[in-house]
Amino acid sequence: MQEKINSLLKEVTFKVATLNEARERFADRLAPGFSIFDYLRTDEIGLSRCIADLLNPKGKHGQKEVFLEEFLKLLKLEKIKWSGNTKIKSVRLEEQANDQRRIDILLKFESGEIIGIENKPWAGDQENQLSDYASFIEKEAAGNDWRLIYLSNNEPSDHSGAKKEVIKKAVSEEKFVRLNYSTIVEWLEDCACKSKALIVRLFIEELAKFIRMSVNGELEMSEENEIRNLILSLPQNIESAFHVSIVLRKVKEKLLKEFHDDLEKKLKDEGFVLVWDDAIWKSGYGFNVKFNEEQKFLLRFEFQASELGSLDWGIMQEDGSMKRDDVIWNKINEVMSDQFGSSGKKSERFPWWNRINKKEFSDEYRSWSSSAAPWMSIKKEELAGKFFELANRVHKAFVKHHSLELLSGKISTDMDGGS
Repeated sequence: MQEKINSLLKEVTFKVATLNEARERFADRLAPGFSIFDYLRTDEIGLSRCIADLLNPKGKHGQKEVFLEEFLKLLKLEKIKWSGNTKIKSVRLEEQANDQRRIDILLKFESGEIIGIENKPWAGDQENQLSDYASFIEKEAAGNDWRLIYLSNNEPSDHSGAKKEVIKKAVSEEKFVRLNYSTIVEWLEDCACKSKALIVRLFIEELAKFIRMSVNGELEMSEENEIRNLILSLPQNIESAFHVSIVLRKVKEKLLKEFHDDLEKKLKDEGFVLVWDDAIWKSGYGFNVKFNEEQKFLLRFEFQASELGSLDWGIMQEDGSMKRDDVIWNKINEVMSDQFGSSGKKSERFPWWNRINKKEFSDEYRSWSSSAAPWMSIKKEELAGKFFELANRVHKAFVKHHSLELLSGKISTDMDGGS
């Protein structure tokens, strides 16, 4: 069996290397690494804007109700009664719902029905977010039919209010619907086939590709096909692949232990402390860095998807017990935004958070569930150094602004812009 496994691994390595060589050779004709989404806003808001515009019959795609009708079929909502020529009254992004809440996409129909979409490609749930949205949409619908769509590859957390009565009632009445991004990709592929405009079809195909790779963590199609066909070509290859899949998680666990020990040592030498979570494979797993024992806010790295997918990072309050203080939240956000860019977001847990992106690591490091890059970097004893350097930059940013006390929940009068 060992010989068969070695043979399969060598052949997979050869196939992938050959594909990479072919991509490089024909790059000037095929541009296999080129994607329009490398030049667009690809965070949660950017993705919501793409989906919302496709759903809007008045959108610039010019395909009228075609994409919306496919979406309604997906939700089994063809029964919605339309009125007026446009059918849709409004399609809005970031619609304010219940005080500070903003629902990602809100569709209002001329006939009174409402569909709200909470788009969660990477970020975790906020406290009582879903229960608040359900209450808001139900009130807005004023007796008409409504749906709250939770678009995510993960189950909604209890933290989101998923077990509150309003959500339980919505689930029992089939008004709360969870969709994953594989289903959205299928919808996009149907939309691409129905588009009469070539430029729109190409855009939708690129959007589907972006979601498959950046949200779902899938391999590029050509690479996936080559490996799949190789495994299916011989019975012994299927057997070997099965044995490899069984031990792969244990391999990852061993590499994670090596990463933990290496990072812990580097941080300790600098006087910092590593705080490591349990329950490795669940969504929300991660690890923290403390610069001193007085800290109430930690540097946090957290995987939003299970199996170590969708890595985010930011400054998080340690135990969630601190009531949000906008002055402290804003000042921490200012320090991080000044050092790492203004795209960082705020939440009840995080004064500043963002996706791991090209400013810190390449895209290959975002989803450890489907990319070999983080694991190879651990084996080469390089990854801990990358995270240590990032932690050191965060520490220096707060020292530079004379605001290290902020991480202890205090405001110093020596801070830039302080009173």
